[in-house]
Amino acid sequence: MTSDDVADLNQVMVPTEEVHPDHREHAKESKHLDDGELERRTQHEREIVDAERPSQER
Repeated sequence: MTSDDVADLNQVMVPTEEVHPDHREHAKESKHLDDGELERRTQHEREIVDAERPSQER
């Protein structure tokens, strides 16, 4: 096994937002999101990507 294959518990993903499942819809079928919710999710993903990017690339 190479060192890349060894699990490192410091690299575990930590959820940064709460999930509220909607049990009225099929699990694989996404509901239509309004523009505000799409913008909120997009901004959240941008913040995650920027936080993970090395400081010299920002």
